[in-house]
Amino acid sequence: MLRKIWLRSLACTVAVALVGGVMADDEKTTFAVPLTAAVPATEAKDSKETSKEKEAAKATPSHEKLAEVKIKAKHTGNTLQTICSDSKGNVLAIVGPNRYSENPSSKKSNSEVQIFDQDGKAVRHFDLDFTGQAIAAGADGKIYIAGDAHIASFEPDGKLIKKVELPHIAKLSGNKEQMKKDAEAQIKMEKQSFEQSIKQIKDMKKKLEDKKEEDRTARDKQMIKQYDSILESYKQQDDYYSKRTVDSVISETLTRLRYINSVAVSEKDVYIVCGESKGYGFAIWRMNGQFEEPTQVKGNISGCCGQMDLCCEGDNLIVAENTIKKFARYSRDGKALGKWGKAGDKDVDGFGGCCNPANVRTSAKGDIYTAESEGIVKRFSSNGEFQGVAFKVPVSGGCKNAPIAMTPDDERIFFGDVMGNKIVILAKKKVVVAK
Repeated sequence: MLRKIWLRSLACTVAVALVGGVMADDEKTTFAVPLTAAVPATEAKDSKETSKEKEAAKATPSHEKLAEVKIKAKHTGNTLQTICSDSKGNVLAIVGPNRYSENPSSKKSNSEVQIFDQDGKAVRHFDLDFTGQAIAAGADGKIYIAGDAHIASFEPDGKLIKKVELPHIAKLSGNKEQMKKDAEAQIKMEKQSFEQSIKQIKDMKKKLEDKKEEDRTARDKQMIKQYDSILESYKQQDDYYSKRTVDSVISETLTRLRYINSVAVSEKDVYIVCGESKGYGFAIWRMNGQFEEPTQVKGNISGCCGQMDLCCEGDNLIVAENTIKKFARYSRDGKALGKWGKAGDKDVDGFGGCCNPANVRTSAKGDIYTAESEGIVKRFSSNGEFQGVAFKVPVSGGCKNAPIAMTPDDERIFFGDVMGNKIVILAKKKVVVAK
């Protein structure tokens, strides 16, 4: 799994290089500039200053760090994997094996659930008899946990209500003949795509090398070196693809199907996100409260580095589509209702890094919070308008799960620092009014 994540990250890097490499030095883009009425200098200056003040206000964190909860696992090797909050403002954490382990069902699970109040004080704890990978709490206090092709519901005190093997995953996994055909087709497609990528790089490199030495620009020389670097990295991938077998692809597919990236709960539905039986996309499935009548409502959703998150907003869904630097709203039937966000490391309202936003959550007040792998938490209105930065939690590591949750009054935000094995509690800053 980790190797696949590395390969996908490399593919993203190569894609950027390809875009950068196809632009010739003499290519220019012109834009039509509309005529506007003249604005008095003083008004323009005041407007500019007001705009800067608003931007500065949005860039100023609305919350501050209140406390940290260092996770102390009951079972050796367990660490923080993800979090959610309940209607009382408690924060619930899954503490267990690495979410991205190759095959979570290959060994007996020692996953556990630890619950803390909004101040970080331990409330209760209970064990799971399966590998927990995603968690959500309903308005009625019930706790929903999914992982390793299973889903279960619990009373607030941790008493098991119902646990089942996800029926659609069992059905997909049981069709071995179809999985074999799909694996053969996938291997063929991967090799063709890989060979085409190599050819594109070599062709672009040759085009530059065909120029006379004195005609090559500094950019040409730089791109030749970059293409050489990419081709060298492809040698490692060539070894990987040459060793791919139908059995290895089926094994990877089964692992992806069993791995549950996210679970969400509305008043009448339960949703889970898992991998698809073909390719590397993700699918959203809907069930009733008894985990029956599974229906795929959305498929072919791309997510980088094995990360895909969603949450409920009434009957709708909010999904973090990290590969396109946006979050989206869908109906319970998968109808697209809007997408918001933009790429940008410099703009305070943009999503930077490799693949962000990593996680999303809606508040009881209707706002949408996003979290980035780099620890940045932002707040948007229900119509996608950027409201400001909530906080930036210092974290280590690259692309990863960055779970967030909040109390019903939005006064406190919980951030799951999975690399640091701790929960960071953020409190809204108090507004001091001068007399």
